[in-house]
Amino acid sequence: MKPKPNKFASVEEILSFAMAEEQKAAHYYEDVANRMADKKMKLFLLELAEMEVEHYNHLKAKLAECRASGFCTQGIMSSFHES
Repeated sequence: MKPKPNKFASVEEILSFAMAEEQKAAHYYEDVANRMADKKMKLFLLELAEMEVEHYNHLKAKLAECRASGFCTQGIMSSFHES
């Protein structure tokens, strides 16, 4: 069975997409936290937002590392070539 090609053409696209999703999640948690009356729930949501920021920063560092090594410029489609 032949694997389906992914919608991403490079590692850089994958990491950039993931970074954008982490930012969206952080903003969502912050927005909801700012509307919470319950202080414990607000703190919990802000902790979740901070975790998403940490994930974003980790991905950002990986992307910089990837770009520095030149690995990001290579496509991932070679993984789908038939043997």
